[in-house]
Amino acid sequence: MDDKKFSDDELYSGETSDDENLYAEKISLEKETRPKTFHSKNFIDSETQAAEDKKKSSSHESELKFRLSHAETSGVAISAVMLIYSLAEGDKPLFFLATALLIFLLRPLIGALFGKHNRAVQNGLHSFSIVLFIGALLMLFL
Repeated sequence: MDDKKFSDDELYSGETSDDENLYAEKISLEKETRPKTFHSKNFIDSETQAAEDKKKSSSHESELKFRLSHAETSGVAISAVMLIYSLAEGDKPLFFLATALLIFLLRPLIGALFGKHNRAVQNGLHSFSIVLFIGALLMLFL
């Protein structure tokens, strides 16, 4: 380490050195800086998604990739049976629970109907199903 001792005049002088001017030029605030935004790894903005959807639809127009898995199909069937049972018995919390599950499981199919707004519709349905589920739980215990 350099153990030079500086006097107060050298440390607090009003003159700027050339090194400080270069440093000031490097960190100049004249450049426009964009605020950093966090995006998940799978983030695709709506314009990019619309372009990809158009490309996919032109190459595979007849093929739909919105198939439900076996587990999702079973979940839709069970929630539909729960919905019918709740209507027959007049069980309101079960009705809302079954509706929340049905909406959650059918999100991809419902979202596909809205084209370029697919992501927004799916996010809205996801939020709605969660709120409906919490409401059903509150209704059950109140």
